[in-house]
Parts: sequence; C-alpha cells; structure tokens
Amino acid sequence: MKLYLYLSFRHLDVLRNNRLHFSGVIERQDPFEINRPTVRKAPEKTPISEEDFQAELRRQYAALPAHMQGFVTEAYFCEQAGLKRPAIEKQMRQRQQPKSKKLPNASKLEPLALCRLFKAPDNPILWERYSDNYRGFVVELDGGHSYFMHPKYNEQPQLLRPVTYSNERPSVKARVQPFPALFYRGKGWSCEEEVRLVRPKETADKMTVAAGKEFFFYKFPPTVVKQVIVGCNASADDRQQLKQLLSVDLRYKKVLQANLWLDPDLYALHIKPAQ
Repeated sequence: MKLYLYLSFRHLDVLRNNRLHFSGVIERQDPFEINRPTVRKAPEKTPISEEDFQAELRRQYAALPAHMQGFVTEAYFCEQAGLKRPAIEKQMRQRQQPKSKKLPNASKLEPLALCRLFKAPDNPILWERYSDNYRGFVVELDGGHSYFMHPKYNEQPQLLRPVTYSNERPSVKARVQPFPALFYRGKGWSCEEEVRLVRPKETADKMTVAAGKEFFFYKFPPTVVKQVIVGCNASADDRQQLKQLLSVDLRYKKVLQANLWLDPDLYALHIKPAQ
C-alpha cells in the first residue's frame, strides 16, 4: 500500500529529521469532530440513522421463523429489505419517533494527535490545498511497512485507517470504532481519499507550540520513503535544495525523484522521473 504526504518546502525538515508532523486533534478545531452546537429538529424531521435502520433490519431477520432463515442469509435479507427503506422507516416511526443522535464524546480526542495521508499523488485539489499551490512536494511512503501497520508505536496503540465519506454523521454506535468522529467526513471531502494515522500525544518524540497550537513529531525509518515528487510551480532554488538533500543524505540514496507535469489536453496531472 502506498501513502502520500503533501508538503510545502517550509516542511523540508520532515526529510531532514525523518519525522512526521502530527497536529493535536482538538487543536485542529474541526467543528464536526469536536461537536460544536447543532440545530434542534422536530421529532418528525429527525432522520433515522443508518445504525438504527440496520438494527431494525437485523431485528426483522431474527423474527423470521427458523425454516425461513434457512433459505436466506442475514446479509442477503438486509440487502433486499434495504430496497424498501421508505416503507420500513414509516413503520419504525409509527412505533416510535427517532431520538436525536448521540454523537461521539469529543473529550476522548484530547490525548490524540493526527497525521493526514492520502491515497493518490496526482490529485490537483491536494496539490493546491496542502502543497502550497503546486509549489511544494509529495513524499511517497511505504504504507505496508510495520511503522504504519503495527498496532502499536512506542508501546502505545496507533490507528491507521482510511476515512469513510458519508452525508450522515457517525453516532457513538458507528461501525468504525474507536473514535468514529476521526474516521468519518462529509461526502464533499471524498475527492481527497484521505488515510489518517492517529497516535497518543504522549508517544511523540518531540512537541512544539507554534501560533498557539501544539504540534507533535514522530520519528520514522528513512526506508519508508520511496519517492519524492516536486510540484510544477516549485522554484529553482527549492528544487535544488531538495535534490541536494536526496543526493548527499545516504539515508535516501535509493529514493526516486520525480516531477509533476500537466496534461496538454485534460485537467490531469502526470508524474515523470526527474532527469
């Protein structure tokens, strides 16, 4: 599995010091993660959550006679019954109006730090948002390395998971556990294809404060770096600085170097080996 880290040249120290930058989850101030105030909805306008709907389908399957359960699996029954969602939701409302969703407890996020990684190196939105409007660079990382895949870092749990995109906010009963608020985002963000690495702040190798926010640094083995891709708007000075670092630093002697190019006909990007 390949993971990609989008950076500006202000963060060249990621390679110099071989350490990833994490931000404190609460310090990120994502209002959906930390549960900023929500509007109140009338009971009849409160949607039935996906978790409650799936629980109802499982309840209906369990209520089938044993001989009927022998004909269909629960998964198949739920899939077919899901096609009749409006009618089933109407039945659910007749029994009881849905309660307001109980959102995940934001206070549990306080001890955590987060690093944002992505699945593709040629996403124009990411180059603009996170790589200084194409002036930065992207680092390809070996996501299959034990540094990422091991369940622990510095003897403490770590989580590496792709973000699930949905228009429905997760409840405390969400399928993805723990910390569902960190691994769900609205569908408007789905173009990012984000993968999040979450660790306890206490396991960081170093911490610093900048502009009133805490940042955490975690050492990585240089062998996880496989390729560095330079943006098409990068300056000659920045290109030379990166080239010199990768050429002189023996830790990165096997790292490939590439450049970002534009497609002549489409709004698309191409990655070509550096000459």
